[in-house]
Amino acid sequence: MNSRFWRYSTMKPLRTRFLRWRGAAAGGLLAGALLASPAWAAKQADWWVYVHNDKARDIGALLAAGADPNVRYDNGQPAIMRAVVDNAWEVFDVLAANRRTDLNAENPAGETPLMYLAVAGQTERAQALIARGAQVNRLGWTPLHYAASKGRLETARMLLGKQALVNAPSPDGTTPLMMAAYSGDRRMVQLLLDAGADITTRNLKGMSAADWAAFGKSEALARELKPMIARAEAERQARHGAVATSKLAPAAETPPTAQPAAASAAASQPGEGRSLSGVSGVRLNSYD
Repeated sequence: MNSRFWRYSTMKPLRTRFLRWRGAAAGGLLAGALLASPAWAAKQADWWVYVHNDKARDIGALLAAGADPNVRYDNGQPAIMRAVVDNAWEVFDVLAANRRTDLNAENPAGETPLMYLAVAGQTERAQALIARGAQVNRLGWTPLHYAASKGRLETARMLLGKQALVNAPSPDGTTPLMMAAYSGDRRMVQLLLDAGADITTRNLKGMSAADWAAFGKSEALARELKPMIARAEAERQARHGAVATSKLAPAAETPPTAQPAAASAAASQPGEGRSLSGVSGVRLNSYD
């Protein structure tokens, strides 16, 4: 075989790959130059104008040119969540469909796009976001808390159907049922009770669902919940007592361990200590 031909034939694939790589690199550098250009900077300045005015086509064009869909507003709000705030639903749909968008991005208050959709009662969009990877359950406040806080029945049913934890505790122990009571929506309260919500739960401040109803100015609901809580607590205590009496007595009685003074004081004052500001979805702070 001709050695010259052999060298050329073996090198050709390498040369082809190199030329392709060089072309791709040049394209990348060109795109980078465009992104860094004053014209692009001007387009970036228009981004939030497009979001606020629900200009989906313009946002789509910027994304096609390489704009970051995860850019944040001045207060740290991800673009997809800012679209919800602005009721810019066409822009939201464009951002939600973009594969580069972080669907579980958190704003400075620890909220996610799915939580905002739950507050807004956007059930179909929430379901679509879950299908694309948005988390239904998470540590702390959850989308179900948010749906319950605004009486969004359809959204809450959908979330429960997606295995949302009905007794999920927020950082201060507040449950979706407490948020439902706070909203004053009896149908939401009943929905969560039917799904297995524990009516006897209290948060770290010692507040029950009845207390939350009263806090939300729903005095009639609070009056209904109080005897329900009392009955449930009595039934639970009776069950625990029956279990205790069915056990064998210990062979030798041991003296109780002394509880540390600090722990005792903390247990007797559940409402004191570090307080949490809550979440913007239930209007417990001023975050925009």
